[in-house]
Amino acid sequence: MRRKGFLWGIIVAILVLAGCGQGQDSAGDEVGLGNDEDFGVISSELSTVNTKITLKPPLVSNSTTAKFKFKCTSAPCSFKCNFDGAGWKKCKSPKTYTGLSEGAHNFQVKAGKNGVWDKSPARYSWSIYLVPSIDGGGVHTCALASNGGVKCWGRNNYGQLGNGNTADSNVPVDVSGLSSGISAISAGNYHTCAVLTSGGVKCWGWNGYGELGNGNTADSNVPVNVSGLSFGIASIFAGGYHTCALTSSGGIKCWGRNNCGQFGNGNKTDSNVPVDVSGLSSGISAISAGRYHTCALTSDGGVKCWGDNYSGQLGNGNNTDSNVPVDVSGLSSGVSAISAGGYGHTCGLLTSGGVKCWGRNNYGQLGNGNNTDSNVPVDVSGLSSGVSAISAGLYHTCGLLTSGGVKCWGDNYSGQLGNGNNTDSNVPVDVLGFGP
Repeated sequence: MRRKGFLWGIIVAILVLAGCGQGQDSAGDEVGLGNDEDFGVISSELSTVNTKITLKPPLVSNSTTAKFKFKCTSAPCSFKCNFDGAGWKKCKSPKTYTGLSEGAHNFQVKAGKNGVWDKSPARYSWSIYLVPSIDGGGVHTCALASNGGVKCWGRNNYGQLGNGNTADSNVPVDVSGLSSGISAISAGNYHTCAVLTSGGVKCWGWNGYGELGNGNTADSNVPVNVSGLSFGIASIFAGGYHTCALTSSGGIKCWGRNNCGQFGNGNKTDSNVPVDVSGLSSGISAISAGRYHTCALTSDGGVKCWGDNYSGQLGNGNNTDSNVPVDVSGLSSGVSAISAGGYGHTCGLLTSGGVKCWGRNNYGQLGNGNNTDSNVPVDVSGLSSGVSAISAGLYHTCGLLTSGGVKCWGDNYSGQLGNGNNTDSNVPVDVLGFGP
């Protein structure tokens, strides 16, 4: 009996020693066992702690770096993170992961306090595509992958995702037949177009006005060839309901809706095949299309616009529509980039790094400190230099700074200025989370 009691004592001691320390964290990061509880801790069902992710990468990103911020409901808390199922490790907010690969990724974080850990960790999944370009349409987005393929996601009611059906998708899907060989893409309101490396053009989606350029007005949920453009195209821009292409010789061709003269071909007749823009058979380096107007950057740095001019978006000093290109006042040279907004304003990036805008200004999208429309270019407040890129949305505008920061101005009803509130601004404000 004594021997049996002695043996049981040894067994109990071994079990106690084996259990002690399981689930404990070391001084450094430790990959845990994947459980939501630590051994040796009694969790009270009445004591709860919740975790919330407050900063995360976009659903689809072209960055191999991902930064997360998180918090708990009962600060201060400890945190554990689990990246791509590699196990739980001690972490602190902010947590940054670098050198990530293309494809889908998953992040989880749980907060703990007084030995009680969140039993429902906060989770986030996103995808990385090393895309040379990305473009957002009305309610869908498309990306050009590093291998020359195209992926789209979002609304698909007219087949604008190009994957052979009309079902919406909240994750990127492959565009049928375009797994490689694409050099440029552009997304319009409900249609999308792509330039092939051979110089040809394909479009898909809504075709009610002939914006696919294939000779008819039938929608297509797979890419179709644009008539007469099997080669010789350098870039493309899909506007609201029309599309324009820049030829390798510096000319412009447009097709689709032309109710305001947005083709620039001297009339206002829609066309389901490409037509030439009057007087612009050469000498153009870039194009940009809004909902009902189009603008071009000349090779010598000047700007020309045509189409709807109700708010002065042609920038030529009046508010009369024009179905042929007109010169933008004061911008005969010195411009390096242009962007035509969706609902009646246009902006130009100067070679000096400054920004000028013109047209509709009801939400302050011109950024000059007031809300008055202007039919001539005005300076954007505080941005006389230091800007490297611009983009005009429906009623707001953003600029990328050479410092890495981003500033936006105009309509902020949905938070599109990214400054932490929903108040419109007629001067540029800093977008949170960017810059040095």
